Amino acid sequence: MRLAFCAYKYFLYGGLSRDMLRIMEECRNRGHTVVVYTSEWHGPTPNDVEVRIIRASGLTNHTRAAAFHRGLRKKLVHERFDAVIGFNKMPGLDIYYGADYCYVGRAVPRYSLAYRLTPRYHYFQKFEKAVFGKASDTRILCLSEREKSVFQQFYQTPEQRFCLLPPTLDRRQLADCSEQVSRRTRRALNIGDDQNVLLFVGSGFKTKGLDRAISALAALPQPELAKTCLLVVGQDNPKPFLRLAKRLGISDKVRLLGGRSDVPELMRAGDLLVHPAYSENTGTVLLEAITAGLPVLATDVCGYAPHIERAQAGRVLKSPFVQEVMNIELADMLACDERDSWRANGFNYRCNPGLYTMPVCATDQIQQWAEDRNRGRVSATQIQQTMPFLREDLRKSLAGKDSFEDVFKIRGEVYREAPGRQTLRFQMSGKNYFLKSHSGVGWREILKNLLYFRLPVIDARNEWHGIHWLHRIGIDTMNIAGYGTSGRNPARRRSFIITDELPGTISLDEYCQRWRSQPLKSDSQVHFKRWLIHRLAEIARTMHTSNANHRDFYLCHFLVDLHGDTDNPSPDTTDIYVIDLHRMQLRRRTPVRWLVKDIAGLYYSSMDLGLTRHDLFRFMVVYREAPLRQIIEHEAQFWRRVRNRALNLYHSERRKAATQSLDTAPEAVSTTITH
Repeated sequence: MRLAFCAYKYFLYGGLSRDMLRIMEECRNRGHTVVVYTSEWHGPTPNDVEVRIIRASGLTNHTRAAAFHRGLRKKLVHERFDAVIGFNKMPGLDIYYGADYCYVGRAVPRYSLAYRLTPRYHYFQKFEKAVFGKASDTRILCLSEREKSVFQQFYQTPEQRFCLLPPTLDRRQLADCSEQVSRRTRRALNIGDDQNVLLFVGSGFKTKGLDRAISALAALPQPELAKTCLLVVGQDNPKPFLRLAKRLGISDKVRLLGGRSDVPELMRAGDLLVHPAYSENTGTVLLEAITAGLPVLATDVCGYAPHIERAQAGRVLKSPFVQEVMNIELADMLACDERDSWRANGFNYRCNPGLYTMPVCATDQIQQWAEDRNRGRVSATQIQQTMPFLREDLRKSLAGKDSFEDVFKIRGEVYREAPGRQTLRFQMSGKNYFLKSHSGVGWREILKNLLYFRLPVIDARNEWHGIHWLHRIGIDTMNIAGYGTSGRNPARRRSFIITDELPGTISLDEYCQRWRSQPLKSDSQVHFKRWLIHRLAEIARTMHTSNANHRDFYLCHFLVDLHGDTDNPSPDTTDIYVIDLHRMQLRRRTPVRWLVKDIAGLYYSSMDLGLTRHDLFRFMVVYREAPLRQIIEHEAQFWRRVRNRALNLYHSERRKAATQSLDTAPEAVSTTITH
């Protein structure tokens, strides 16, 4: 076969470049002809590979990248290749090696609306959509299940276009495990044996979180800081980070080493790898560190972060990131006695043969897809370009009746119905699902919401994004089986979302109602109640610190799975799910009034359950992660607003209940929330 490999730059120390080189070598070993198109090549040229330079000029990265793509298109017109493989996102690719994170998924929450009007955003969004959009037929070699879900969240990319590759570890990058290497490297860097060496490896200092690492270093207790230094390996603009270190008074503790080829030796000489990335598709450096016996502290946004936990070779910082938590974890990891066991576990993990098969698997897939293309087979994606996103098991169950209109014809047990929205339960191939359909809210509803300064809910998009978001920040919720939207008119837009049923669950509101008639007697029941309060506070805190708010944060929108033990449930065997996310909001920063609304809703829906003052204080302490005295002194106004809003809602529902001639106010409150 004749294969074209396309990349903006080849950089000797870049992980993407190393992956490209390994795949090229495997293709050449199988007898394929490889031609590389790039704007820059820094490093030795591999044997039997033709490198063609396309000059690309421009003032910014995205204009240079666009210029490279224009030149590439002109070159490819006059060539015939069996497959065009891209290592950066660009239109016209047959296969994309997905080493980069989802740009839209990361940029949209982080930047303001004005940023989305810039040429930079327009370029990156357009080129990303050219690869992952439903109208594209590009096949994707994916390195991270987590990042694949982000791409599907924003582009509804069909499952069939992805191939999940194994880890990208290279045996040639494995570090020498001998102590002599460690001592020799430390001597060369003029570092004593009694010093702690923190290692930061990666070009792209901002994305990899160098500022977070420097801040955590500065926060170490003075005795620990005195014997600790941070070695930074990689090529990027160091000035902002040197200024940060100077401002924190630790300039002498941060050493920038630039791009280096002796990273395995540096890892063997280090005590801890810090990788608090803002976003990272994979993070091959994590695997390299683990197998070098170097414990790792990294954020869970890294695609390879699960390997840290599987190998038991360090710790993972959970999302949303909190600098104070990293400061504490770093100090604890340097002071604890687990480092020797982490090192030993990492050495053992390197024996896993599945860590080294990426080039073989990638080349197998390239060959198969190229053969299918050349034989003229019609891919499933060509048919699905106009189809909704459906998970493969549901699509098979629908047996060809899987168009947008077919989904709207599904019938089942109606659970809830409101103007423009219906929720029903249906069964397919022995499995139960919930279908929430939106048929258009009308201009009156839209204008009413706008007059109250609220964004109207016009389709299932909020729930689609909300479910993905909660999964990523570690909150249990529904699993998506299907999603689709149609129409540009916001008043008449139709959409749906299908989720798996959560069997064996009941609403938390229904479960807690028994506390009214059956006071808690045993210690285990009291302990479980306190655990529930603690867990709800954790869920609220995690959601709000990740800049999300629910807007219908009532007990009835939590489902609890007690696994059959309703009388004496145990926290160890209980799962709590957050549901009904159709009004959920995701922002750069959540306004205080929406935090107040969420907490007030939770308080309001629990007012008749006999909660004590200590129960409420317990919630406040866990939610704020601060001592009660500090909360009362500094946040009295916030909690006063929560209480007043909850009381107003409670009394309003009691008055409404009275006019409806219901028997008791508490029953009215419960009924109103449930429906």
